[in-house]
Amino acid sequence: METSGSFAFFVAQCQGCTRVSVLWQAALTYLHAQGIKMVSYHSNDAQRPGSDHLGIVADGFPQDWVCHYIGDNLSKVDPIPQLAARVGRPFLWSRAADLEALTPAQLAYLQELSSSGLGDGLAMCAYGPGMRNAYVGLGFGGPAPDLSDTQIFELQCAVQICHLKYCELTEWRQASFDPLTKREREVLEWIAQGKSNSVIAEILGISRHTVDTLLRRLYEKLGVNDRTTAAIRGVGSGLVVV
Repeated sequence: METSGSFAFFVAQCQGCTRVSVLWQAALTYLHAQGIKMVSYHSNDAQRPGSDHLGIVADGFPQDWVCHYIGDNLSKVDPIPQLAARVGRPFLWSRAADLEALTPAQLAYLQELSSSGLGDGLAMCAYGPGMRNAYVGLGFGGPAPDLSDTQIFELQCAVQICHLKYCELTEWRQASFDPLTKREREVLEWIAQGKSNSVIAEILGISRHTVDTLLRRLYEKLGVNDRTTAAIRGVGSGLVVV
């Protein structure tokens, strides 16, 4: 008989979940049993059960830190979620600066995190349908324990399973969710067809400056930095059909 803290029991719970609130509690119960003290879930539609879309849902973190992170827009300088998406494998928060060159603002954030008293944690990305990806932070509340590769992989699998189930339970919401305006979608469609900004401006009957502005908004909404990646993400997420 599987115990409540076992991976198999958690998988069975996720499979049978029909409500986000039940799924969230099942995830917390499992992760706490593995020694995780704090959990943060970051995605475009992250939602604590019964609330509006928040973008970030956290449990176990000190309230003053959560308020500081959200209120002072620390997500703008926190390099860990973006690193998790690029690296593709879990890593310790304390090792973030070793993965790639960071800006002074990003390094300052990591220093603040290190001195915050939160301890170390694991960073990982969860992948979903239609590019509904999410960053998940698992805090230890102290120094990182000596986890084996198998233990880390199991935590990663648990996070992935939970995220996929969340995507399934909220699929109806995504069907009516369009992050782009009509004009932004038009620009993205022409970008995906290889058109330059000046050509797009001529096609749409708008100024080159307006196209540049729309493109910057696209980059921000899609979380990309160049037109090629924007086109790939647009096609991959179903926002654009070419």
